[in-house]
Amino acid sequence: MQTFRQYFKKEALEALRTNKYIILFVGTIFWALMDPLLLKLLPMILESSLPVDMTALLPELNRDTAFVNFAGDLFEIGTLFFGFTLMGLVSSEIRFKRLVFPRVSGAGFGGIVLAKYIHYAAVLIVFIFTAFMTNYFYTIGLFDGGFLSIEAAVRAAVLYSLYYCLLLAILILLSSLFKRGLFAGIIIIVFAYTMSIFNQFAGIRQYLPNYLLLKAQDIHGGFDGTLIPAILVSASLIAISIVLTVYRMRKIDIA
Repeated sequence: MQTFRQYFKKEALEALRTNKYIILFVGTIFWALMDPLLLKLLPMILESSLPVDMTALLPELNRDTAFVNFAGDLFEIGTLFFGFTLMGLVSSEIRFKRLVFPRVSGAGFGGIVLAKYIHYAAVLIVFIFTAFMTNYFYTIGLFDGGFLSIEAAVRAAVLYSLYYCLLLAILILLSSLFKRGLFAGIIIIVFAYTMSIFNQFAGIRQYLPNYLLLKAQDIHGGFDGTLIPAILVSASLIAISIVLTVYRMRKIDIA
């Protein structure tokens, strides 16, 4: 427990020092403000550059389309910020031999890994919830029509939070496997983008983590039984990734 508390505080101080909070803020909350604003201005920009007879082809934008657009952009852009910001959580400490003193002082690898995971999982959950709530109120102020409700925004925030908690667990595992965090960052980004392809296959998509994002963007849906397999798979992968990370760190020559 002492290792966990010390490393949790250390992760918070290091995140402040390296501006990780600011970068993750830009990738989530700042984008929640900019996305609906840019979407609102887009038709005006296109109308000024398109022929008059083509302006009728522009899609009608309402609160639903604006919210779904933000959710999709958050996945595409937020994943880049997430992967490249947190890619060195373990690899940088191994590479620069920062684990020598904690290990000599009696720190346990289990406490170190859990402190890293819980700290950044909490940060991601707070930022994601703030982003979705910000986007919700901003969207209903800028757009009319649609069936968007605060319940849909909260549901989307919950599902996105679980999804990114899974990516975080896998990223920490990958970061323990490579001396350079860039490899871990690239792999987790490719993994996230590749898994989204399987949402097109109705027979298997509900068993995969990316189904969480698909349901999050369903304005008219809700929490239903189809989410259970994806939630169970995601929770299992989180636990497995953390256990494997601890096992991996015990095998590393930290000196």
